Amino acid sequence: MMNLYRHSKKPSRAPFILATALVVLVFLIDLVSGGSIRAVVREGVARVWSTGTSSISLREFFSTRHALQNENRTLREQITELTLRVAAFEVLKLENQELRVLTGLAEEGSGVSAPVVSSFSTSPYGTFLIGAGEANGLTVGNLVIAGDVRFGGFVIGRIEATDTHMSLVKSLLAPGEATEATVHDIGVVVRGRGGGQGIAEAPREAIIEAGDVVTAATLGQRPLGVVGHVEKDPSGAAQRVYVHLPFSLASIQYVRVVAQ
Repeated sequence: MMNLYRHSKKPSRAPFILATALVVLVFLIDLVSGGSIRAVVREGVARVWSTGTSSISLREFFSTRHALQNENRTLREQITELTLRVAAFEVLKLENQELRVLTGLAEEGSGVSAPVVSSFSTSPYGTFLIGAGEANGLTVGNLVIAGDVRFGGFVIGRIEATDTHMSLVKSLLAPGEATEATVHDIGVVVRGRGGGQGIAEAPREAIIEAGDVVTAATLGQRPLGVVGHVEKDPSGAAQRVYVHLPFSLASIQYVRVVAQ
């Protein structure tokens, strides 16, 4: 009984012999067919390898594309941040220039600095509001100055009405306004056209050129504008003188108020 049990547990060599015979048979067929079996096997292996390589290439492509998208997003965010910083710098630069002008005016005489608190374009009457009033000693008729400190600043208007902490300013070059002024000791009347623009008439023979400063005795000989263009009519007795402020009213953020 014991011998029969041990014999039944002995591994069979039949599968090994069968596998060996199959390999030999395939080898013989390959020799007879001139290597066609090997070609088929190589082609199959090549296809499997090609498929695997393509899969790796696709994964690399999508991975690279995703990385480029993230890099582009980061660059766009950095550009936006830099743009905002540049805009903030320009605002601070403009405010600094305005304050330097006001500081220069303050060195030349007394006055009150005040911020502009309303837009010049919102009023059709050539008026605007400033953030100073009776509490700061302002009264109706005070002169409002802004702009180039080289000329002591340009008078852009007068206080027309006051409140405790605010004042209404009327522009000298508002439509309907007229100011007696001089250019090279030549008397003219500057009539406002709005938007910091004015027009005057001078004798035809008067020598007036673009860039000449227009001043007014009623403003303490302070300038109210410069000549931008002169238009002469050969058949007329006068020439038209176009006057303007050498800066944009919309750019003014601070003004100085002085007594007339």
